[in-house]
Parts: sequence; C-alpha cells; structure tokens
Amino acid sequence: MIRIFRSYHPAIIFLLLLYVALFRVSLLFFAVPFVPPASSGYLSTLTFQLLDWVIGSKNYIYHLVALALVFFQALYFNFMINQYRILSRPSYVPALSYVLISSLLIEFTLLTPALMANTFLLFACSKILSCYRKERVSPVIFDAALLVSIASLFFFPYIVFFLFVIASLMVLRPFSIREYFFALTGLVLPYYFIGVYFFWNHRLNDFWQTFQITQLNLPLQEIERSSRVIICGVSILFVLLWNLFFVQSNLMKMVVQVRSSITLFILFFFAGIFSLLIQFNGELDHFIWLAVPAGLAFSLFFVESRRRWMAEIFHFLLLLSALFFQYYYLNK
Repeated sequence: MIRIFRSYHPAIIFLLLLYVALFRVSLLFFAVPFVPPASSGYLSTLTFQLLDWVIGSKNYIYHLVALALVFFQALYFNFMINQYRILSRPSYVPALSYVLISSLLIEFTLLTPALMANTFLLFACSKILSCYRKERVSPVIFDAALLVSIASLFFFPYIVFFLFVIASLMVLRPFSIREYFFALTGLVLPYYFIGVYFFWNHRLNDFWQTFQITQLNLPLQEIERSSRVIICGVSILFVLLWNLFFVQSNLMKMVVQVRSSITLFILFFFAGIFSLLIQFNGELDHFIWLAVPAGLAFSLFFVESRRRWMAEIFHFLLLLSALFFQYYYLNK
C-alpha cells in the first residue's frame, strides 16, 4: 500500500479518502453514540452546540464530520511537507502517515476538541516553517501565535504550543524583541476580544473558569495500561528511534532547510509533552497532537527505509492491530 502512496498522482486523493473511511467504518457499524467531551473549550462548545442545532442526535453525522476533518488535515499536512521539501520527493506518504497516526486509537477517531484544535496547530506549524530565510517575519509570527491561541480556545491545554512558537523563533531567527512582542500580541488578542464580550454580558467569571489552570502535573497513573495502548506507544517509539538514527547518520547530507524543519517538528513534539501538564486526566484523545510530529517520523520511515518490504509489513501489522482493537473495544 505504501508503494501506491509514494506516487504524487491526484487520483491517490480518492484512495486516501477510502483509507480514512476504513478506520471509521466501525463507528457506523456499531452505531457509536456521540457524547460531547466534558473538557471542551469555549469554541469547541460553540461548535458542538451549532452541530446539535443543525443535525440534532444523528450520531453518524458527527463521525462523518470527524472523518472529513481528518481527511482535510491529512491533505494539508501532505501539502506542508511537500511544499517545504522535507522529504526527498513529493508524494502522498505524509497524508497516509498522518491518517494512520490519527486512527491508531478509537479515541482519535471521534470528534473531540483536541482533533478540532489540531487543524489550527497545523496552520501555525506551516506559518513557522515559512519563516526560514525571510527578512520580515513579524506578521507571520503574529499569525502563528494567533492560530495557537485559537487552537487553545478549542482545547485549552494546547496553549502550551505557544512555547513552540517562541522556541522556533530562537532557532530560526536572531533575537528581536519586536517579533516576540508580535507573538505575545497574537496569543492574547482572541482572549481579549472574547473576554470583552463576556465582560459586557456580566459573565467574565464563567469565561475565566474555562481556561483557568488549577494544577501543573502529569498523572501517569491515570493513563490506560492496555495492549492497544502499549502496541501504539511501542510502534511510535520504534519509528521515532529509527528517525533519530537516520537523521544522525545523514545529518551532513541534508540541506540546511530540511535540518531546520526537522528541528521544528522536534520542538513541536516537546511542546506536546508539556501540554500534558495542563488539565490532563488520562484522556487518550489528548495525544492526537502526536499526528503532526509522528506523521513526519512515519513519512521518513516509509520513504527512506532501505528495506521497503519491512516498512510495508510494519504498516500492514499496525493497520490490522488498529482495526482489531477498534472492533474489540466497541464490541465489548
């Protein structure tokens, strides 16, 4: 299957749609009810209310919306990787990898605030990648921070990705207080306007409670320990370690832009780890941000692996395990 997606023919987009749907057939087959998560942000709550007003209790529509969202995110991720030439040649392997990571667990396939917020994190990541060798990047940095802020209004723990914006500035740019000021302004602006709205409606305390940080800790004991989580975690860890050795052995062969881009994705990964310190109670859907850095890692593994048969077998086994645990989890 990976061999097919190594092509850059537009017809592959249809196969990608079928690939996304493959992971979500179980949701329709078992008629999984949709329940809005309790940890919804302000904008995700509005989105759920709007969907409820438009489509009511038709659960399958919510799953179709999640399918369309992941499909769009995968295409945009693929466009981003190819536009900045992070891989050796353009293909649809990044989209395949993004969909695979976004579907490893049944929690990833649902319409959650974290999934909706991922769209804006992708936009922010693309903005940061575009900063390479630009003379004036203040508007771009403002946009990136603004997009992170909007993502946090869907899923508040993602506000930590502002650290990704700041760290990226440190890596790509010489120090400029003006650029940091633009980044901070972009982060604060959405909260300022929404805060003014709530203030005029005498509900500022309600808005404040939606993003108030009560504690900073990582409750590891709350994370589910099961075979499906272990298989998912070990698979991602294996590919990340392969990438570590691959980048280390080929570092001097890579152009500077590719090295910088890979560094930015590493910063994104660590920002995602820090996001677990905020309002995390073991919810597996919180880890959907992994689709971005792990999507690149899997893309490099599938494209650059010398033993292509090994990449095909690894993908096939991971695909089967994801589908098996979906049906097993829903059929309990």
